[in-house]
Amino acid sequence: MSSMSDVALNECVAEIRAACRRPIDESALQRLLDALRPNFRQILDRPEGKAHWTDHGRHMRDNGRHLGALADFFSYQTDVDVVGDTQLIQAFAMVESACRVGAPASSEPQDAAAAAAAQRRST
Repeated sequence: MSSMSDVALNECVAEIRAACRRPIDESALQRLLDALRPNFRQILDRPEGKAHWTDHGRHMRDNGRHLGALADFFSYQTDVDVVGDTQLIQAFAMVESACRVGAPASSEPQDAAAAAAAQRRST
C-alpha cells in the first residue's frame, strides 16, 4: 500500500506533466521531487494526513499544474526542447509559498528550490 505522501506526489506529478507541453528531464524532475518529498511526508504521513489531502489536495494538484505550465513557459523563453533543472526550479520558486497548504503551523518550511539546486550542483 502506498503512503499518502506517495499518492499525493504522484497526483501532483501527473498535473505537472499534463500542463507541460515539452518533455521533462526525468532526473531533473526526480531531484525536485527528492527535495519536496520530506515536506509531503511531514504533512501527509501522519494520522491527520488523509484529511489534509482531502481538504487541500485539489489546491496542491492545481499548484502542480501551475508549476508544469511555468516550467514549459521558461523552456520556451530559453528555447530548450526539454524541461530541465533550471526551468523546474524557476517554476517552483514562483509557486513555492502556495505549496505549504495543510502544513502544521509548527513545521519549519523547507526551501525546496534551494535544496533542489544544491542537489543538482552535487551531482
